[in-house]
This record gives sequence, structure tokens and C-alpha cells, in this order.
Amino acid sequence: MQPWFSFVSYVKYLLRSRGPDSLHSPFVFRFYCDVLRNPYNFYAFETIEDQRQRLLANREEIRFFSLGARQKEVRCRVGEMAAKSLLPTEKAMFLFQLAYWLRPAVVIELGTCMGISTAYLASAHPSRVVSFEGIKALSDIAKGVWHNLGLSNIELMEGDIDQTLPAFAQMEKAEADLIFVDANHTREATLRYFRTLKTKASPQACMVFDDIYWSEEMASAWEEIKADPEVTVSIDLYHLGLVFFRKESPKENFIIRW
Repeated sequence: MQPWFSFVSYVKYLLRSRGPDSLHSPFVFRFYCDVLRNPYNFYAFETIEDQRQRLLANREEIRFFSLGARQKEVRCRVGEMAAKSLLPTEKAMFLFQLAYWLRPAVVIELGTCMGISTAYLASAHPSRVVSFEGIKALSDIAKGVWHNLGLSNIELMEGDIDQTLPAFAQMEKAEADLIFVDANHTREATLRYFRTLKTKASPQACMVFDDIYWSEEMASAWEEIKADPEVTVSIDLYHLGLVFFRKESPKENFIIRW
């Protein structure tokens, strides 16, 4: 992460972002009202957050090799890893609200981690959720979380995402209606994921990218994704970036205060 870049980007976001009065697109206005400003706490929130607290309190040690060019052994407690890596509650609840609104038949997630974000996606609607994770120690923990929650609509793709995702895209016939990307936070990897996942996106699909201002690299990737000819509506929430492929909508970017 580049803290100074993220801070400057956040100040720019605050200056440029707008509220509902500027949302002249009926589709984006509905998104604002039904997803961003939905006041309801759903039944699943409490049980999933209980699992989060259990992970944070877990003092068992896990070992795994980090991914990337310079692999090294990582040893830490489950709780320490959870504190650093789990998707924050506000973002996870947003994913639930989004999935509840979209009613997706198929959801794809890149970056399972310990399964909390996956649980939110799988609890919002009886979708088929396909989640990709490269570190087995984390995916094993995620399986336990889903078991505790009684979730049976999740398919876990274990292994290097650079290998499992292309193989899945080639073999899988179903299109995804909701895609969440929270994996390798580099420009090259993010754009590679986008180009692969775009081939599996339905005409009404929404693709969500986490940490779009994590670094200059991620911000650059976000700009290129927004400019893609097949992307029509893009929504910048600072912490998250959303793109839609709706042919009935004009190409436009919205920066919304969240």
C-alpha cells in the first residue's frame, strides 16, 4: 500500500464525489437508493460477524508460502492474519446489499482469504458462488467458516489464480452476473483478471474491484478498466470501483459520496 498516494486520492475523491441530486441516470439512482442507502440489517449479518470475531480471537499458528515472484514462508496467528486481511465489515455488507439487489445466478470471487466476504456473497441470494484462493491454509479456514454457517452454495477453486482462473474460464459455460476482484493488487494482475473475467460476464453483470486507490498501479488499472469499450457505467466509491456492461446505458463515470 502507498499511504501518501491513497491519502491524496481520498482528498480528490471528496472534492469530486457527488450525492444523489447529481445522479441523472435512473439506473445509478436506483443503485444509490437500494444498495448504498439501504437502511436494513439482514438476518445473516450477525451470524457472519460472529465468525469474524472467532477468527480474530483465534491464536492458532498457520504457515504458508506467500504468492508472487519472491516466495517466502509466512508464520503467524490466525487472528493476526484475520486482522490484516479480512474484508472490512462495511465493505462486506455492501457486497451483500449489491448481491441482494442484483439477484445473481452466478457469482465469481477472486481472493477467498478466510471466507468472510464469500459468506456475505453466498448468503444474500441462493446463487452459485465460485471463489478462488491461492493459499491452502486460508482456504481450509474458509471451509470451516462456511460449514459453521451452513452454506452449501460455494465452490472453492484452490491453487494459483493465474492457472485456475484461465482454466475455469475456458471450461465454464455459465456467465457470471456479479464478480468481485480482491486478489493480487498490481496493475498487471488486475488488468489480466479483468480481461479474463470479462469473457465470463453476462450482459447485465457488475464487476467490483477492491482497493482501487491502493497504489498508483491500482489507480492506473482502474482508469484503464473504466476506459474499456465494453464498459458503459462505472461507479467510483473510492474504496471500491464498480463497472457494468449495460448496452442500454451511455458510457459514463459516476463518483459517488459513500
